Amino acid sequence: MNGLTRRDLGRQSVALLPSLAWAQAEDPPLVSSAAAFRNGGRRGFVLGGVERDVLLIDAMSRLGANTARVFFPFRRCRDCDRFGRAAGDQAALRGLLAQAAARGIRLVVVGSFDGIEAPAFWRSAALRDSVVENWEWFAATFGDDPAIAGLDLMNEPNPPWPSGDIAQAQADWNPLAEQAIAAIRRRRPAMPIVFEPVAGGNVLGLLGMRPFADPEIVYSIHFYTPHDITHQGVGSEWNVRIPYPAGTEFGLGRWSPTLGVTRIDAHRLERELDVAREFQLRHDVPIYVGEFSCVRWAPEGSARRWVRDALALFERFGWSWTYHEFRGWPGWDAEIDSVDPTSTRRSDTAPVMASLRAAMQRRPT
Repeated sequence: MNGLTRRDLGRQSVALLPSLAWAQAEDPPLVSSAAAFRNGGRRGFVLGGVERDVLLIDAMSRLGANTARVFFPFRRCRDCDRFGRAAGDQAALRGLLAQAAARGIRLVVVGSFDGIEAPAFWRSAALRDSVVENWEWFAATFGDDPAIAGLDLMNEPNPPWPSGDIAQAQADWNPLAEQAIAAIRRRRPAMPIVFEPVAGGNVLGLLGMRPFADPEIVYSIHFYTPHDITHQGVGSEWNVRIPYPAGTEFGLGRWSPTLGVTRIDAHRLERELDVAREFQLRHDVPIYVGEFSCVRWAPEGSARRWVRDALALFERFGWSWTYHEFRGWPGWDAEIDSVDPTSTRRSDTAPVMASLRAAMQRRPT
């Protein structure tokens, strides 16, 4: 999520929920295909890097998740234009996959490439070629593991677009993604592949885009709208305490000339998702919200209300989702019911977690 540090704050066991047995017992939500992402079939959490404790998979399962999103690092070697793989990272991923298989969880594995935020990456043909080569290696090495739900090509790709025309960024990322898809297909003809559009995973990256011909592509967005609410106190640029819903007195509509200045509520959130919804309906493709969250110290229970409204929209649209994030950076921790940034006391009955548990409990339609 926008380069924020992911921290492991330990582990905690929670009680098994008998009513969630369908999530582990029935095949449809767990089949490794793009179709499994339809109708909200995949629901869970962002886990973070492969170094996270394998027992967190067990905790996710007990909460009712059937999906976890995990980052595999392709590390750039020093003083060269190539990405590589560390043996320790491979071993860590194998451990997570084994635990996931044992607990009825499937992993969306995200490619984490050093330095993609820098313009130099997008200017380097060697680095871009290395992305493609590494995905072919990954598909050959891990692609037959049944615990993999899909391969997410790159987290929040955001090439420079100084012209202000999003097509400029799409012209850099979409052909590279297509090459990576072709490389994976050389090794695994039917492996689900998750594609995030440009603009940092923003829904606007789907504007004017045609879907890939490959039927096993899942289109993924991230949703943190508006950052003034979801990220308040996370960075210096979001330093005003704003509740959710928020009235027009905060002037948040200024960032959208299309929607104008409006009250920030469930209706506004729906409008912000229009581009992805229209893309889904026009092309009949699955949409997966790879990340969404609201910082827990948003005032007066705002995080619970924002997450509740977002979940209701995802469910109505039939979108799969993974909440950012599970027992990582404490600002996003759904199990901590406190506006105190220093609090680390967790409970599976905390309001945001209760909303997530209820959403995971509901059978996909």
